Amino acid sequence: MKRIRMVALALVAVFAMSVAASSAGAAQPVFYTKAAVGSKAAAVPFTGTLGAAFLEAKSKTKITCKAGTATGEATGETTTENNNTTFTGCQTSELPCENAGKEVITTVTLKGVLGNVVAAKTPAIRLFSQAGGRGASLAEFTCAGGAVKINVTGSVIGSLTGASGKTPAEGKFAASDKLTFAEAAGIQKYTKFVAGEGEAGEEQLESSTNGGTPEKSGQSVIVTLKSTPASNLGFTL
Repeated sequence: MKRIRMVALALVAVFAMSVAASSAGAAQPVFYTKAAVGSKAAAVPFTGTLGAAFLEAKSKTKITCKAGTATGEATGETTTENNNTTFTGCQTSELPCENAGKEVITTVTLKGVLGNVVAAKTPAIRLFSQAGGRGASLAEFTCAGGAVKINVTGSVIGSLTGASGKTPAEGKFAASDKLTFAEAAGIQKYTKFVAGEGEAGEEQLESSTNGGTPEKSGQSVIVTLKSTPASNLGFTL
């Protein structure tokens, strides 16, 4: 029994040292919590409240939404899964948009990856289809009573505010955090992570109308995130 305890303690020490080493040498931010993150049993749920939002195509057409809600969970040091967002009060050219007869726009289930954006050492989340990966459909819906069919594809990066410390040991737990997606003329503000923090290539949304040629599109919205229970999830710089 004594030997088992000694082996267990040794394993714990090795694990702690490896985590400390990886944290010290890591270039990218990581999630931390009051319990371990990294297994389904220890996943940390969170919710989001959306402000006014819009999707703008490069051709200047816009779909606007008044508000929305989101859910998801942090499942690892740099991953989130089971993310779903519902936009409410959506329309284009004063014509309502909907999913399955309801005046809302819902996304497919999304996966998220934590990293830094290229422009500065700012934590950010890359979102894409959990089932289909980057480039797959994120949302399909209709507007104008079904006359206009929209398919939004690709992946998108939003910046995070609320980071605390360079390591989990330095971190603090905020009551809420902000996830901000910004764009200009259909191009996202952030389209890449810092080199080495994820797959190569740009993160960009595209939208197609009635099966036509997809065009670059940008999303603008600020999401207020809260963990469940509150103040149970943070992320480093």
